[in-house]
Amino acid sequence: MTIHVIGTDTDTTTVHFAQRAHAAGHRVEFVNLRAVVRHPWHFELDGWNGVAHLRSRAGVEHHLPGDGSYYARVVDLSPVLDPDEGPAWTRLVMGLTAFLDAARGTVVNRPSGQAHNGSKPLHEWWLARQGFLVPPSRTTSDRERILDFLDRHGPVIVKTITGVRGAAQLVDAGRFASFDASQGPVHLQRRIEGFDVRVHLVGGEAFAERIDGAVVDYRTRGADITHRPVEVPDELVVRMRSAAETMGLAFTGWDFRVDAQDRWWCLEANPMPGYDWYDRRCDGAISAALCRVLAP
Repeated sequence: MTIHVIGTDTDTTTVHFAQRAHAAGHRVEFVNLRAVVRHPWHFELDGWNGVAHLRSRAGVEHHLPGDGSYYARVVDLSPVLDPDEGPAWTRLVMGLTAFLDAARGTVVNRPSGQAHNGSKPLHEWWLARQGFLVPPSRTTSDRERILDFLDRHGPVIVKTITGVRGAAQLVDAGRFASFDASQGPVHLQRRIEGFDVRVHLVGGEAFAERIDGAVVDYRTRGADITHRPVEVPDELVVRMRSAAETMGLAFTGWDFRVDAQDRWWCLEANPMPGYDWYDRRCDGAISAALCRVLAP
């Protein structure tokens, strides 16, 4: 069975998975979207058999079966492209998104499974509804409500409101001394003292690392942090599996903070986890699990 890998050759996670799958003996077709969109292209769907055809005038051609297996990291890069390149990328993403959502085969992950992660307040509300312990948060452009939240919780974490990646920061009341509603809204979350845990859930398999360090956001470049394997409570794994199934996601990256009372506070379930460095530390176990899902 062919595993179709859809993404770009500049994304280290996509390239890493393609290399791991190939090294494991799987047939891999890498659909490099950068190579397609550089030239005039078209996307056709044969409604009788569900096969999509993606072609560019430069000779790049891909045939995508509706019952195929897909590892997809399709990101709309139009906001960071030149104005004359952005619209073509957006249209390509729209076509692929529709196809991957409708394909009969196995897709890791279907784009529709990512919806509420694009709004952090909605995402946190949804996680709480699934039974996870979620830190209190507030999203507002009202300075008084911001100061009230800080008064009750002390210095708190400020995050991006949307699904766009951004570094979490620790802020206090002084940060909002001259805050005006036109600058907002902002998303604030109570800081949980403890250590971080990242769990990659592939189907029913969980791969977890404890992350220790003095930084607010362990993803900070050059941060002094340590990683080591950690066991996740069985009941929490069951809850993650149920939530991932509800979202329709075969692969999720979960972020937790564990406090001194051993309470696991859920911060996020990432529907498109960049997992390559975690995978290198566990000798490719996450990629191997993905291949078991895609090519059983």
